[in-house]
Formats: sequence, C-alpha cells, structure tokens
Amino acid sequence: AGVILLTLCDPDTPVYLAGRMDSPEIRQWISFHAGAPITETRAEASFAFGSWEELLPLTNFPIGSAEYPDRSTTLVVALDRLEPDMGARISGPGIRDVARLPLPDTEAFQDNHLLYPQGLDFFFTAGARIAALPRSTKVEGV
Repeated sequence: AGVILLTLCDPDTPVYLAGRMDSPEIRQWISFHAGAPITETRAEASFAFGSWEELLPLTNFPIGSAEYPDRSTTLVVALDRLEPDMGARISGPGIRDVARLPLPDTEAFQDNHLLYPQGLDFFFTAGARIAALPRSTKVEGV
C-alpha cells in the first residue's frame, strides 16, 4: 500500500485512512513522504486505504460526475491473500481474454462497473502483491 501511496498521492490528493490504517505513525509517514492531506470525511477522499470491511459502505465515497468522472475515489484494499488465477473472472481494457482475481464481494464490483464511466477504482494489496481493478473492468462470478 505504501508504494501505491508514494506513487499516486501528493499534496492535492486527500487521503482517507480506515480502521487499523489510521494511526499517528501512518499519518506522520504520509505527511513526511507524500505531503498528502488526511481527511476524516470519505466524501473528500481522492484515495482511501483500509481493509474491505473497514472501507464499507462504498456508497460514501465519491464516484465522480458525468462531466468529471475522474473526481472519484481510488480505494486501496488490504487483503490477507492475493492469489493469481483464482476468484472472479475479469475482462476489459488491458486484459487479454479473461483473467481471475479474488474479490471480497463480486456483486459490489459488478455494480460498480455498471456506473462506468463513473465509479470507483481499486487496488488490492497483500504483502508484496498488488492488483488493480479499474471501474472499466467487467466482473463475472467465479
């Protein structure tokens, strides 16, 4: 998650920290390394970090507008495991044919895809593993 934050966050991207991610040490690290402001309000977040359960409900995060779909939140979800080629079938831009990704709630990502071009974008992390799921990705059951 730290690599994603250092790559994408800056003083113009408010960060929301959920649950165990919200600690004085993590806040200080973000401030020092990225200069990104911490927001207490999900509706103001450009990025949100936490576990799936801690980030729910997703409806409190901005999904952008028809004029500015980029004004949405990117959620960085910490998972216990992130195994390749397991889970829901995903397809869309950047994916040759079909891939698989273990998602915590397939239906939530199917609903998010229906909002396209609005919607949320996701990164999943587990240790050194990272996977991305943009809103443009079609999600099918396991």
